[in-house]
Amino acid sequence: MVDAFRGRDALSVVVPVLAAAAAAIREQVVNGVSVCVVVAIVLAPVWIGALREYRWARTLVALGLAAAAWGAGATLLQTERGIDLVLLRQETGTLLSLVGGAGLLLWARSRIGVGATVLSFAVGALVNVALSGGNPANLWKYSLAVPVALLLLGLAARTGERWLPVVVLGGLALVSALSDSRSMTSFLLLAGAAMLWQAAGERGSRARPWTALVALAAVGLAAASLLQALILDGVLGQSAQQRSEAQIDASGSIITGARPELGAATALIAARPLGYGSGTLPSSGDVWSAKQGMQLLGYDPDNGYVDRFMFGGHYEVHSVLGDLWIRFGPLGAALVVLIVAVGIAGLASGLSVRHASGALVLLALLGAWDALFSPMLTSYRSLALLFAIAAVPLVTASASRPSRRSGAPSAESSTPS
Repeated sequence: MVDAFRGRDALSVVVPVLAAAAAAIREQVVNGVSVCVVVAIVLAPVWIGALREYRWARTLVALGLAAAAWGAGATLLQTERGIDLVLLRQETGTLLSLVGGAGLLLWARSRIGVGATVLSFAVGALVNVALSGGNPANLWKYSLAVPVALLLLGLAARTGERWLPVVVLGGLALVSALSDSRSMTSFLLLAGAAMLWQAAGERGSRARPWTALVALAAVGLAAASLLQALILDGVLGQSAQQRSEAQIDASGSIITGARPELGAATALIAARPLGYGSGTLPSSGDVWSAKQGMQLLGYDPDNGYVDRFMFGGHYEVHSVLGDLWIRFGPLGAALVVLIVAVGIAGLASGLSVRHASGALVLLALLGAWDALFSPMLTSYRSLALLFAIAAVPLVTASASRPSRRSGAPSAESSTPS
């Protein structure tokens, strides 16, 4: 981090650092307006100009703003369901936090580098935990795991030791396993395997992104199968074993058993592909349709979780893709797809030349999972960071074409992180 600051005036460093930290703070200044949104508005004149430096950045912002308008319009034109303007402001504010956060982080990256941006974001995320108090149900699993992982991976990357991120990821996986966090354990182990493969090879090899992606997918399937076997054998504790067995018995799979909200999302989107609106309240027919979809996965939806958390005055289907599609229509869904696609492309490119950072590997894996199986409110900050560190600089992309023909890594792939 010090390397990024050497020889520069304090203001040109401090402001991007604070901007990156602000992108991780979910605390609201007023109802529906987060710290991130306020900072993004104040610094809009500088980060909007930085969008032209990265592929798909302007598309991301345009999609986000258009989706916000779509969600508001669908709400105000609603005649069959009730509406709530406070809800509309809250949901729109969350969407704008994603878009504004990505813009702030891209600008910070262009000024202080990828590594310092990740570290600043991690510190901001820890500040957010301190402000909110964290989730008492499982502080590590729900509050600390991601920011601590990003902080340690960022520090490990600054040392230049290729094996240190592998050690860090392994240690974090152990902590997650002992903290009853099955999914986070899986992602950390898979990220560790990817970094192990990268460290064992030689940098500067010919770029083969698709080969790297296929290899990562194969390792992921193997790791998932191994982890499931360990859980079912009771290696990670009796609680995890019993919960996993029940989920498999209910739907035939840990994923569908653990995420029956997928059935609700599918049913609701199929019934109204253009979305419901960001301030629209669920009708009794919507709730019934969603419950029918959940029953198809072997889940009994007649409980307080479904009635209060999922459909108690709002739509919540525990999926960023589902949440944004329902609230903001196809444009909201397209926004999520764009972020994940840019993240996966950046991951494949980095791994293919063995220059991917541990933070990028972990965030790409988390982003793909969160898009399908995590709520928007808890996921948008890490998705913004994923896009910001995976986006390809337009100038670098053009300048690197001749070197790629000769097998040399591009400037982007060698960016320190």
